[in-house]
Amino acid sequence: MIGLAVAGWIAVGIKLFHLRAKPGCRSTRWLCAALLALSVSICLQDQTVHEVIDGHTTLNTAGTLSNCLTLIAGTSGQCAFLYMVYPAEQAMGSARLRLRLLTGVLALIGVLHATTPSNYAQALASQRMAVQIPVISAAAYVYVAYLALTVTEVARATHYRASAARGFSLRNGLRLLLLGLACTLAYAGLRFSAMSAHLLGWKVSWLYGNLIGDVFRLAILFVVAGVLLPVTGPRLGLDHLARWWSLDRSYRRLFPLWKPLYDAFPAIALDPPRTRHVDFREPEQALYRRIVEIWDGRLLLLPYFDPSIAETRRAQATDLSDEARTIAVEAALITSALRRSRLGVRQDPRGPAVPDNSPADPDAELDWLIRLAAAVRAESLSSVSETSRRPNPLSPRSHGLLPSRRRAL
Repeated sequence: MIGLAVAGWIAVGIKLFHLRAKPGCRSTRWLCAALLALSVSICLQDQTVHEVIDGHTTLNTAGTLSNCLTLIAGTSGQCAFLYMVYPAEQAMGSARLRLRLLTGVLALIGVLHATTPSNYAQALASQRMAVQIPVISAAAYVYVAYLALTVTEVARATHYRASAARGFSLRNGLRLLLLGLACTLAYAGLRFSAMSAHLLGWKVSWLYGNLIGDVFRLAILFVVAGVLLPVTGPRLGLDHLARWWSLDRSYRRLFPLWKPLYDAFPAIALDPPRTRHVDFREPEQALYRRIVEIWDGRLLLLPYFDPSIAETRRAQATDLSDEARTIAVEAALITSALRRSRLGVRQDPRGPAVPDNSPADPDAELDWLIRLAAAVRAESLSSVSETSRRPNPLSPRSHGLLPSRRRAL
């Protein structure tokens, strides 16, 4: 618990520093409030703090305060997402409604804590036993129910933001936050089940151990990490590293298409790359240059295209979709043209025109070229396989001038 408390206060400090850079951002203010309430709630769950506060007040006062602060943290998270999604005036109205509801729930928990009985003394005595007794009170039921309701709404908003998030840190931070909220929902369900099972006299031993506390600690860990990652990730260079990793994968997948074009026309590369990996400092520029070089190489290869190859390949690919058939035709044209360029055989200018197989959507150009590179590689491998199986008419063995190895033996 001490480690979680330290992580929570570190998160508060980082978010306050972030708020200093954007003092007018209301969503950041609410996130700071949520982390502050969550950090104080974690500190109140420490056994020593529990004993000190309960010694000066009544039993389970520290636990009740911790539960109230957890609800404040959840509602603050709700308000933060409201200001992220909606205009300021609409978000302010929804936030005020939730704050009024929270005030009523906190007042109800306080009244129930002061006026209704609890088994906290028995639960405290059983903490060092293998089978523990859960804390059962009317205030605990209200806390668990409202926590589940609040976390469900925050999880819906988090999922909505994560589906449209850009950037490695923001997207994965929201995913971690969503995972933490899922653990919080599991905690609420387990605690409700444990209280109900104990009241009904059911012997469900796995509900009375450390499982509920471990799930709640895991939820806090994921929530803190999810809030911190969007702030610290870009500063640590995680976004650039993830962007480079993605572009480098696309860069290397284009290599089977770029390499034969470069071998045939080296002039297409003004600055030939030294490695197969994209430049780490400017990966976008390197990938864009490779795409341009591929289209330049195709342009230089046009005189060697054989339209009859396109007709033959299109007739063979009747079982493919339109886009897959276009890519197959283009791969056959490029493979045939590369072979003809090595032999110096040009197309008859009086023949049919070469089809334009470029993608209609410019935004889909990269994916289209990656699929074309894979098709060119497969086409080249199939051509090499057919050539190796075909007998060489100039070979002495094919004319019976040399005996086969089996006959010689």
